[in-house]
Amino acid sequence: MIRSKEDLKRYLTIEEKKYHKKWYYDLPFMMTEQQVLYKHAKFLRKAEYAANNRKVSRVWYLFRLLRIQTRYGISIPLNVLEEGFEMAHLGSVIINAGTKIGKNAKLHPGVCVGANRDKAPQIGDNVYLGPGAKVFGDIVLGNNIQVGANAVVTKSCMKDGAILVGVPAKDIS
Repeated sequence: MIRSKEDLKRYLTIEEKKYHKKWYYDLPFMMTEQQVLYKHAKFLRKAEYAANNRKVSRVWYLFRLLRIQTRYGISIPLNVLEEGFEMAHLGSVIINAGTKIGKNAKLHPGVCVGANRDKAPQIGDNVYLGPGAKVFGDIVLGNNIQVGANAVVTKSCMKDGAILVGVPAKDIS
């Protein structure tokens, strides 16, 4: 959770590196996919900071964030992702508001992290969610886990470094 200006600067610096920020990323119009992804991350973090600190600017940043999310089919609520998250490509990404995802998560298009009976997943650090991956329910995933393309994870996996594939997902590491 971003609580101070220093936290905000740290988050933004880490995510600038993830998206390989170029000089034209801060232009008022968007030309490339990476530029859109970077702007989404930037407005997500600024909206989190403003909302957590009850700043007047929270409405402006939420508006800008929701504009990008609506246009590109992204649904990521505030305060769900820790620092260093990265979206690989534009596409539908849906994350439940009760979910907590650790540092350095990489998300691909088609990812859906949802709740089951109001209980959402808790996901560790350095997690890779492949294209179309689905993670549902009251489960916990450990650190350094890879979830393969179109895998459906419905059970907890605390084994660090696990590779989960299939429907339902099984560890093949």
